[in-house]
Amino acid sequence: MNKIKLLGVLALSSVVLGACSLLPNHSKGSSATTEQVETTSEAEATKEKVTKDATILLDSILTQDDTKFKKIYGESYEKWSDAVIAVQTSEKIKEDGLSPAATYSVQWIKDFQVETPEETVSGFLKTRRGLFKKIENYEIKDVTIDDSGNSATVTFNSRKLHSLGLASAVRTVLTELIGGIDNLGKYNTAGNTNADVKKFQTILSYWIFRHLYHNDFNIYSNVDSNLVKTPYTSNDYDTEIKLTKDKDGNWLISQEDYKTLTTELIDRSEGYSSITYDKPTKKSDSLEDEDKKETTEARQEKSSKDNKSSKDDKDKKSKDSKSKANV
Repeated sequence: MNKIKLLGVLALSSVVLGACSLLPNHSKGSSATTEQVETTSEAEATKEKVTKDATILLDSILTQDDTKFKKIYGESYEKWSDAVIAVQTSEKIKEDGLSPAATYSVQWIKDFQVETPEETVSGFLKTRRGLFKKIENYEIKDVTIDDSGNSATVTFNSRKLHSLGLASAVRTVLTELIGGIDNLGKYNTAGNTNADVKKFQTILSYWIFRHLYHNDFNIYSNVDSNLVKTPYTSNDYDTEIKLTKDKDGNWLISQEDYKTLTTELIDRSEGYSSITYDKPTKKSDSLEDEDKKETTEARQEKSSKDNKSSKDDKDKKSKDSKSKANV
């Protein structure tokens, strides 16, 4: 009898063990699911950080809000980009053959100080930086992180500066102020009049761009005030930027990639018919840099001296400021 009971117990045990072996392994499945969730969560957190740092960068470049830039780059946007512009200036001077400085220094109009190629090119690049800030609206569309986890590509959508619109405005000022290409050597009182005229035209284009978009030509009645309006594309375009993670976990753009971005923010595909303009900025809202301040100080000093001169001279100066530019 006891033998029968023992056989029954063994049989029941076998059935129970067999049934247990057929049940799912919840422990292993739970572990795999947890790892998957953690990986997904980490990827989302990384993507969120990249987006945040990209927003700080694009706000600084495309809008007036650059207050957070220093937090992740260690210095202000102006100071950081000034260092890039210094490199770009040297590269452009070499590329365009604008040396020696004494040959290609310019003073195209007597109301402005003599400028070396370095001052002119640097001023041009800083002014262009200011125009980028007026783009204002953009949208981050995609963030892709590479397999290494240390590099990311961010795609954003925005309007761009209109290349033909900018060139047209500069060319118009060249005609109205200087009298055209034929007068380049004749009216440049600072440089060597025997220098390459094409190089003169290049440096003059930088000079006009800088002073036009600072609204410095508003003292001349023969320069259309509408030329100071910034030309933009009618369409919005996708642009990619590459960010790299630093030792502190911040996602930053390199100086080289920043230089590439500044060229890509100017569109060369749209025609004249697609140029759009914002409302003209007030004089008080015009761009400023150190060179602009120097020009302002020089004018104030000149004005102070003029106030000490005779009434006739003062009246003549007032009349001249309203007439066509003296070149």
